[in-house]
Amino acid sequence: MAKTAATGFYPRGNLLGGANTPPSYDYIIANSVTIKIGDALLINEAGFVRRSAAGEPILGVCVGLVDVNGINVFSPRASGTTGSTLTPDDTLATSSTNQSDAVRNLKAQIQLDPAGLLLYYNDADADLAATNDFQFYDSSAAGNQITGSTNLDTNGQWQLVKRDPDGDADLSKGLFRINESQMNAGLDSATDKIPA
Repeated sequence: MAKTAATGFYPRGNLLGGANTPPSYDYIIANSVTIKIGDALLINEAGFVRRSAAGEPILGVCVGLVDVNGINVFSPRASGTTGSTLTPDDTLATSSTNQSDAVRNLKAQIQLDPAGLLLYYNDADADLAATNDFQFYDSSAAGNQITGSTNLDTNGQWQLVKRDPDGDADLSKGLFRINESQMNAGLDSATDKIPA
């Protein structure tokens, strides 16, 4: 699969050591939003998917974009894409009626991780140092890149688990786990779990 941007979160193992990754679940995308494979996503208060902006909880990471029948939106067989903008092979901007038009109802396939066991590769916007190991970070407003200046010892959307996972001395690369999950509503946090 080609990617139109270098940003995003991509599955790269888990804390249990196995190669298995959980399945994805399909959720209808909100009206007039842009979602890219690799974006951190959430369910809004109306029950539809949008990007998880800086400081917001994360339901999971987008691993696919499909039509109402589960067909990849970039396939010539996909239906309901009228009014949407597709940027092959990884970005979708939905129409203004995606939620309500049952013919459209384009969906994001979201890999859920309420336990924070999955590791996601991300190329942060700044270098990561040894002093940042296991610190917490927020992602960008687009929900697709770690913002290096947000590192804290106390709380954040993501937690750095490993620096330079490729061993190529690129100090901005890291493996991160979801720390602030939308599915952990019982956690004591200042973050609203179901944002507007």
